[in-house]
Amino acid sequence: MPTYKTFQTERLLLRPTSQEDALFIYELFNSPKWLQFIGERDVKSEEAARAYIRAKMLPQLEKLGFSNYTVIRKADNVKLGSCGLYDRPGLEGIDLGFAFFAATREKRLCL
Repeated sequence: MPTYKTFQTERLLLRPTSQEDALFIYELFNSPKWLQFIGERDVKSEEAARAYIRAKMLPQLEKLGFSNYTVIRKADNVKLGSCGLYDRPGLEGIDLGFAFFAATREKRLCL
């Protein structure tokens, strides 16, 4: 698999979402704010998240060189959310999207 661009700020690392992020994607996609503002994606297990990453995120990354990025706090490696550029069916041009866990969320275990 080719190496894709990652991005860093003083405090954050943004790297392409991969299969190792399946538990994180499962938790994010089933968080109350995700469901309220983005909507159900039928990701009901870690394995379903892995399949979603394989079917939806990786093909765009391989085709265009960009897709969904996992946002990680460098100080403690906690995955805070995701962002990305998306080639969405039915939209002209590229869409920008993001989703983060609520600030009050306790430190998560899926690092």
